Amino acid sequence: MRRVLAPRGTPDILFGESPYGWRLSRDRSKLVKNRDEQRVLAVVRHMYFVQRIPMRDIVVRLRDLRVMSRRGRPFGLSSVFEMIHRGNERPPEADAPKRGRPRAR
Repeated sequence: MRRVLAPRGTPDILFGESPYGWRLSRDRSKLVKNRDEQRVLAVVRHMYFVQRIPMRDIVVRLRDLRVMSRRGRPFGLSSVFEMIHRGNERPPEADAPKRGRPRAR
């Protein structure tokens, strides 16, 4: 995600692909949670951390359950790795930007 600085008094604009589990707000100024994708993240993390299922088997299970990515394709190993190891951290773009701009010295 990238942030474009907007003119003073208007919110900055985000562009690019948002992380899985998040979506852009209507005004594109911040990220908000996507409930459906957050459920998939929770299931994948539960399979890995609680049930101790290897990542390759999680990929197979998601394919068997017909859980698809945003693009309508089955999840790959790298996508599952990212879901597991990104953790519950909020992406920095999810927080509203601070409007104070640095002064020139």
